[in-house]
Amino acid sequence: MIPRWWIRESRLREIHMELQQKAEGLSAGGEARKLLRKRAGIYLSTVFGCVFVGWILAIVLPGESGGAVYSLLISLFSFIPVLAVFLARILTKDSSPWLLRLKFRGNWKTYLSAAFVPSLLMALGAVLYFFLFPGQLDLSAERLVATYGRFGVPADLPHTLAALIRVGIIGILISPFAIPIVLFALGEEIGWRGYLLPVFLQLMDTRKAIVLTSILWGLGHAPLIYLGFNYGLDYPGAPFTGMVMMVIVCLVLGIWLSQVTITSRSVIPAAILHGALNLVGEWPALVAFVGFNPLLGPNPTGIIGLSGLAIGAVFILLRMRKRTEV
Repeated sequence: MIPRWWIRESRLREIHMELQQKAEGLSAGGEARKLLRKRAGIYLSTVFGCVFVGWILAIVLPGESGGAVYSLLISLFSFIPVLAVFLARILTKDSSPWLLRLKFRGNWKTYLSAAFVPSLLMALGAVLYFFLFPGQLDLSAERLVATYGRFGVPADLPHTLAALIRVGIIGILISPFAIPIVLFALGEEIGWRGYLLPVFLQLMDTRKAIVLTSILWGLGHAPLIYLGFNYGLDYPGAPFTGMVMMVIVCLVLGIWLSQVTITSRSVIPAAILHGALNLVGEWPALVAFVGFNPLLGPNPTGIIGLSGLAIGAVFILLRMRKRTEV
Protein backbone atom coordinates (compact mmCIF):
# COMPACT_ATOMS: atom_id res chain seq x y z
CA MET A 1 0.00 0.00 0.00
CA ILE A 2 1.40 3.42 -1.06
CA PRO A 3 1.44 5.98 1.75
CA ARG A 4 -0.83 8.99 1.28
CA TRP A 5 2.02 11.39 1.88
CA TRP A 6 3.85 9.83 -1.09
CA ILE A 7 0.79 10.32 -3.31
CA ARG A 8 0.53 13.94 -2.19
CA GLU A 9 4.22 14.59 -2.87
CA SER A 10 4.02 12.87 -6.27
CA ARG A 11 1.01 14.99 -7.20
CA LEU A 12 2.79 18.13 -6.03
CA ARG A 13 5.79 17.23 -8.19
CA GLU A 14 3.48 16.70 -11.18
CA ILE A 15 1.78 20.04 -10.60
CA HIS A 16 5.18 21.71 -10.26
CA MET A 17 6.37 20.16 -13.53
CA GLU A 18 3.15 21.20 -15.31
CA LEU A 19 3.51 24.77 -14.08
CA GLN A 20 7.17 24.80 -15.09
CA GLN A 21 6.31 23.53 -18.58
CA LYS A 22 3.59 26.16 -18.93
CA ALA A 23 6.01 28.86 -17.80
CA GLU A 24 8.60 27.66 -20.31
CA GLY A 25 5.91 27.61 -23.00
CA LEU A 26 4.84 31.15 -22.15
CA SER A 27 8.47 32.25 -22.17
CA ALA A 28 9.04 30.63 -25.57
CA GLY A 29 5.80 32.15 -26.84
CA GLY A 30 6.86 35.54 -25.55
CA GLU A 31 10.22 35.24 -27.28
CA ALA A 32 8.51 34.21 -30.51
CA ARG A 33 6.17 37.19 -30.39
CA LYS A 34 9.09 39.48 -29.63
CA LEU A 35 10.88 38.15 -32.71
CA LEU A 36 7.77 38.64 -34.86
CA ARG A 37 7.43 42.23 -33.65
CA LYS A 38 11.10 42.80 -34.45
CA ARG A 39 10.58 41.51 -38.00
CA ALA A 40 7.57 43.77 -38.48
CA GLY A 41 9.53 46.71 -37.05
CA ILE A 42 12.48 46.20 -39.41
CA TYR A 43 10.19 45.88 -42.40
CA LEU A 44 8.12 48.97 -41.58
CA SER A 45 11.07 51.16 -40.59
CA THR A 46 12.83 50.29 -43.86
CA VAL A 47 9.79 50.99 -46.04
CA PHE A 48 8.74 54.19 -44.31
CA GLY A 49 12.33 55.34 -43.91
CA CYS A 50 13.07 55.04 -47.64
CA VAL A 51 9.78 56.58 -48.72
CA PHE A 52 9.90 59.51 -46.30
CA VAL A 53 13.55 60.28 -47.06
CA GLY A 54 12.63 60.40 -50.75
CA TRP A 55 9.66 62.63 -49.93
CA ILE A 56 11.80 65.10 -47.96
CA LEU A 57 14.42 65.24 -50.72
CA ALA A 58 11.72 65.83 -53.34
CA ILE A 59 10.44 68.78 -51.29
CA VAL A 60 13.80 70.28 -50.31
CA LEU A 61 15.68 69.97 -53.60
CA PRO A 62 14.92 72.81 -56.02
CA GLY A 63 13.30 72.60 -59.45
CA GLU A 64 14.15 69.64 -61.65
CA SER A 65 16.19 67.93 -58.94
CA GLY A 66 13.13 67.56 -56.73
CA GLY A 67 11.09 66.35 -59.68
CA ALA A 68 13.76 63.77 -60.50
CA VAL A 69 13.64 62.44 -56.93
CA TYR A 70 9.84 62.21 -57.15
CA SER A 71 10.08 60.24 -60.42
CA LEU A 72 12.73 57.97 -58.91
CA LEU A 73 10.57 57.39 -55.83
CA ILE A 74 7.65 56.30 -58.02
CA SER A 75 9.94 53.98 -60.01
CA LEU A 76 11.37 52.37 -56.87
CA PHE A 77 8.15 52.30 -54.87
CA SER A 78 7.44 48.67 -55.73
CA PHE A 79 11.00 47.53 -54.99
CA ILE A 80 11.38 49.15 -51.57
CA PRO A 81 9.13 46.51 -49.88
CA VAL A 82 11.29 43.75 -51.40
CA LEU A 83 14.40 45.39 -49.96
CA ALA A 84 12.67 45.63 -46.58
CA VAL A 85 11.83 41.91 -46.69
CA PHE A 86 15.45 41.00 -47.46
CA LEU A 87 16.68 43.10 -44.53
CA ALA A 88 14.12 41.67 -42.10
CA ARG A 89 14.96 38.11 -43.16
CA ILE A 90 18.71 38.60 -42.93
CA LEU A 91 18.72 40.48 -39.62
CA THR A 92 16.34 38.04 -37.88
CA LYS A 93 17.48 34.85 -39.65
CA ASP A 94 13.96 34.37 -41.00
CA SER A 95 13.60 31.32 -43.24
CA SER A 96 9.80 31.40 -43.60
CA PRO A 97 8.36 30.74 -47.10
CA TRP A 98 8.35 33.56 -49.66
CA LEU A 99 4.84 32.64 -50.88
CA LEU A 100 5.98 32.91 -54.51
CA ARG A 101 4.83 29.51 -55.76
CA LEU A 102 2.09 29.55 -58.39
CA LYS A 103 -0.03 26.85 -56.73
CA PHE A 104 -2.50 27.09 -59.61
CA ARG A 105 -3.75 23.55 -59.13
CA GLY A 106 -6.47 23.66 -56.52
CA ASN A 107 -6.54 27.48 -56.58
CA TRP A 108 -7.71 28.16 -60.13
CA LYS A 109 -10.93 29.72 -58.84
CA THR A 110 -8.90 32.14 -56.73
CA TYR A 111 -6.77 33.05 -59.76
CA LEU A 112 -9.87 33.52 -61.92
CA SER A 113 -11.63 35.72 -59.38
CA ALA A 114 -8.46 37.74 -58.72
CA ALA A 115 -8.02 38.36 -62.43
CA PHE A 116 -11.52 39.57 -63.25
CA VAL A 117 -13.93 40.10 -60.32
CA PRO A 118 -12.28 43.23 -58.82
CA SER A 119 -11.92 44.80 -62.27
CA LEU A 120 -15.60 44.20 -62.97
CA LEU A 121 -16.55 45.80 -59.65
CA MET A 122 -14.27 48.72 -60.47
CA ALA A 123 -16.12 49.09 -63.78
CA LEU A 124 -19.45 49.11 -61.91
CA GLY A 125 -18.12 51.91 -59.71
CA ALA A 126 -17.21 53.90 -62.83
CA VAL A 127 -20.67 53.25 -64.31
CA LEU A 128 -22.25 54.55 -61.10
CA TYR A 129 -20.09 57.68 -61.25
CA PHE A 130 -21.08 58.49 -64.84
CA PHE A 131 -24.71 57.71 -64.03
CA LEU A 132 -24.56 60.34 -61.28
CA PHE A 133 -22.50 62.76 -63.39
CA PRO A 134 -23.46 62.04 -67.03
CA GLY A 135 -22.05 65.37 -68.22
CA GLN A 136 -18.56 64.17 -67.26
CA LEU A 137 -18.51 61.32 -69.82
CA ASP A 138 -16.39 62.08 -72.89
CA LEU A 139 -17.70 59.78 -75.63
CA SER A 140 -14.85 60.76 -77.95
CA ALA A 141 -12.39 59.08 -75.54
CA GLU A 142 -9.62 61.22 -77.03
CA ARG A 143 -7.37 60.89 -73.98
CA LEU A 144 -7.86 57.12 -73.85
CA VAL A 145 -6.90 56.81 -77.52
CA ALA A 146 -3.91 59.14 -77.06
CA THR A 147 -2.67 57.13 -74.07
CA TYR A 148 -3.33 53.56 -75.24
CA GLY A 149 -3.53 53.91 -79.02
CA ARG A 150 -0.10 52.30 -79.43
CA PHE A 151 -1.37 49.29 -77.46
CA GLY A 152 -4.31 48.61 -79.77
CA VAL A 153 -7.10 51.02 -78.80
CA PRO A 154 -8.49 52.07 -82.23
CA ALA A 155 -7.92 55.69 -83.19
CA ASP A 156 -11.24 55.82 -85.06
CA LEU A 157 -13.27 54.73 -82.03
CA PRO A 158 -16.98 55.53 -82.62
CA HIS A 159 -18.28 58.24 -80.30
CA THR A 160 -20.88 55.96 -78.71
CA LEU A 161 -21.46 54.47 -75.28
CA ALA A 162 -21.51 50.96 -76.77
CA ALA A 163 -18.02 51.48 -78.21
CA LEU A 164 -16.66 52.56 -74.82
CA ILE A 165 -18.24 49.54 -73.14
CA ARG A 166 -16.65 47.20 -75.69
CA VAL A 167 -13.23 48.76 -75.14
CA GLY A 168 -13.72 48.51 -71.37
CA ILE A 169 -14.60 44.81 -71.58
CA ILE A 170 -11.54 44.14 -73.74
CA GLY A 171 -9.39 46.04 -71.23
CA ILE A 172 -10.70 43.94 -68.35
CA LEU A 173 -10.05 40.71 -70.28
CA ILE A 174 -6.45 41.56 -71.18
CA SER A 175 -5.45 43.33 -67.94
CA PRO A 176 -4.37 40.18 -66.01
CA PHE A 177 -1.93 39.38 -68.82
CA ALA A 178 -0.11 42.73 -68.77
CA ILE A 179 3.04 41.04 -67.44
CA PRO A 180 5.21 44.17 -66.85
CA ILE A 181 2.45 45.80 -64.79
CA VAL A 182 1.82 42.59 -62.83
CA LEU A 183 5.55 42.22 -62.13
CA PHE A 184 5.71 45.81 -60.88
CA ALA A 185 2.79 45.11 -58.55
CA LEU A 186 4.50 41.91 -57.38
CA GLY A 187 7.12 43.92 -55.48
CA GLU A 188 4.52 45.51 -53.22
CA GLU A 189 2.75 42.18 -52.74
CA ILE A 190 5.95 40.38 -51.73
CA GLY A 191 6.37 42.91 -48.94
CA TRP A 192 2.88 43.72 -47.68
CA ARG A 193 0.87 40.54 -48.27
CA GLY A 194 3.78 38.10 -48.60
CA TYR A 195 5.71 39.13 -45.50
CA LEU A 196 4.05 41.64 -43.17
CA LEU A 197 0.59 40.05 -43.31
CA PRO A 198 1.82 36.55 -42.27
CA VAL A 199 3.77 38.15 -39.41
CA PHE A 200 0.68 40.02 -38.21
CA LEU A 201 -1.47 36.88 -38.57
CA GLN A 202 0.73 35.26 -35.90
CA LEU A 203 0.32 38.26 -33.59
CA MET A 204 -3.41 39.01 -33.86
CA ASP A 205 -6.67 37.73 -35.31
CA THR A 206 -7.25 37.67 -39.06
CA ARG A 207 -9.42 40.76 -39.44
CA LYS A 208 -7.13 42.94 -37.34
CA ALA A 209 -4.08 41.70 -39.26
CA ILE A 210 -5.67 42.46 -42.64
CA VAL A 211 -6.96 45.88 -41.60
CA LEU A 212 -3.68 46.93 -39.96
CA THR A 213 -1.57 45.75 -42.91
CA SER A 214 -3.83 47.59 -45.35
CA ILE A 215 -3.86 50.86 -43.39
CA LEU A 216 -0.07 50.82 -43.07
CA TRP A 217 0.16 50.13 -46.80
CA GLY A 218 -2.02 53.18 -47.42
CA LEU A 219 0.10 55.35 -45.12
CA GLY A 220 3.14 54.25 -47.10
CA HIS A 221 1.59 56.00 -50.11
CA ALA A 222 1.14 59.30 -48.22
CA PRO A 223 4.39 60.97 -49.40
CA LEU A 224 3.54 60.19 -53.04
CA ILE A 225 0.01 61.54 -52.66
CA TYR A 226 1.42 64.68 -51.02
CA LEU A 227 3.54 65.21 -54.14
CA GLY A 228 0.59 64.75 -56.51
CA PHE A 229 0.49 61.02 -57.28
CA ASN A 230 -2.92 59.60 -58.30
CA TYR A 231 -4.89 62.75 -57.47
CA GLY A 232 -2.78 65.66 -58.69
CA LEU A 233 -2.88 68.77 -56.51
CA ASP A 234 -6.01 70.54 -57.76
CA TYR A 235 -8.82 69.15 -55.62
CA PRO A 236 -10.59 70.20 -52.40
CA GLY A 237 -8.33 69.91 -49.36
CA ALA A 238 -5.29 68.86 -51.37
CA PRO A 239 -3.06 67.11 -50.54
CA PHE A 240 -4.35 65.93 -47.16
CA THR A 241 -7.81 64.78 -48.27
CA GLY A 242 -6.07 62.75 -50.97
CA MET A 243 -3.81 61.14 -48.38
CA VAL A 244 -6.83 60.14 -46.28
CA MET A 245 -8.66 58.87 -49.36
CA MET A 246 -5.66 56.77 -50.37
CA VAL A 247 -5.64 55.07 -46.96
CA ILE A 248 -9.33 54.19 -47.49
CA VAL A 249 -8.55 52.89 -50.99
CA CYS A 250 -5.68 50.75 -49.70
CA LEU A 251 -7.86 49.43 -46.88
CA VAL A 252 -10.47 48.26 -49.39
CA LEU A 253 -7.98 46.86 -51.90
CA GLY A 254 -5.88 45.37 -49.10
CA ILE A 255 -8.84 43.24 -47.99
CA TRP A 256 -9.19 41.83 -51.51
CA LEU A 257 -5.44 41.26 -51.86
CA SER A 258 -5.17 39.64 -48.43
CA GLN A 259 -8.10 37.34 -49.13
CA VAL A 260 -6.60 35.86 -52.31
CA THR A 261 -3.19 35.56 -50.62
CA ILE A 262 -4.59 33.70 -47.61
CA THR A 263 -6.76 31.46 -49.80
CA SER A 264 -3.97 30.47 -52.20
CA ARG A 265 -1.01 30.78 -49.79
CA SER A 266 0.75 32.67 -52.58
CA VAL A 267 1.19 36.34 -53.53
CA ILE A 268 0.89 35.60 -57.27
CA PRO A 269 -2.93 35.99 -57.39
CA ALA A 270 -2.60 39.24 -55.43
CA ALA A 271 -0.02 40.54 -57.92
CA ILE A 272 -2.36 39.69 -60.81
CA LEU A 273 -5.28 41.42 -59.08
CA HIS A 274 -3.14 44.44 -58.21
CA GLY A 275 -1.66 44.71 -61.70
CA ALA A 276 -5.02 44.35 -63.43
CA LEU A 277 -6.52 47.13 -61.33
CA ASN A 278 -3.49 49.34 -61.92
CA LEU A 279 -4.08 49.01 -65.66
CA VAL A 280 -7.84 49.33 -66.06
CA GLY A 281 -8.24 51.53 -62.99
CA GLU A 282 -6.89 54.47 -64.99
CA TRP A 283 -9.30 54.05 -67.89
CA PRO A 284 -12.43 55.73 -66.42
CA ALA A 285 -10.56 59.02 -65.94
CA LEU A 286 -9.42 58.86 -69.56
CA VAL A 287 -13.03 58.91 -70.77
CA ALA A 288 -13.99 61.77 -68.46
CA PHE A 289 -13.73 65.46 -69.27
CA VAL A 290 -10.93 67.29 -67.47
CA GLY A 291 -12.04 68.95 -64.25
CA PHE A 292 -13.65 66.06 -62.35
CA ASN A 293 -13.11 65.70 -58.60
CA PRO A 294 -10.70 62.74 -58.18
CA LEU A 295 -11.87 62.20 -54.60
CA LEU A 296 -15.24 61.09 -56.00
CA GLY A 297 -14.18 59.16 -59.09
CA PRO A 298 -14.47 57.90 -61.73
CA ASN A 299 -11.31 55.92 -60.94
CA PRO A 300 -11.36 53.45 -58.02
CA THR A 301 -9.21 55.94 -56.12
CA GLY A 302 -12.39 58.00 -55.63
CA ILE A 303 -15.18 57.13 -53.22
CA ILE A 304 -17.83 56.50 -55.90
CA GLY A 305 -15.46 54.65 -58.20
CA LEU A 306 -14.43 52.53 -55.22
CA SER A 307 -17.99 51.70 -54.14
CA GLY A 308 -18.30 48.29 -55.83
CA LEU A 309 -14.97 47.12 -54.46
CA ALA A 310 -15.82 48.51 -51.01
CA ILE A 311 -19.06 46.53 -50.78
CA GLY A 312 -17.20 43.38 -51.79
CA ALA A 313 -14.46 44.08 -49.23
CA VAL A 314 -16.98 44.37 -46.39
CA PHE A 315 -18.49 41.04 -47.43
CA ILE A 316 -15.04 39.39 -47.53
CA LEU A 317 -14.02 40.75 -44.14
CA LEU A 318 -17.23 39.61 -42.45
CA ARG A 319 -16.75 36.08 -43.79
CA MET A 320 -13.13 35.84 -42.63
CA ARG A 321 -12.33 33.30 -39.96
CA LYS A 322 -11.10 34.79 -36.70
CA ARG A 323 -7.81 32.91 -36.82
CA THR A 324 -5.87 31.83 -39.88
CA GLU A 325 -2.32 31.57 -41.18
CA VAL A 326 -0.61 31.86 -44.55
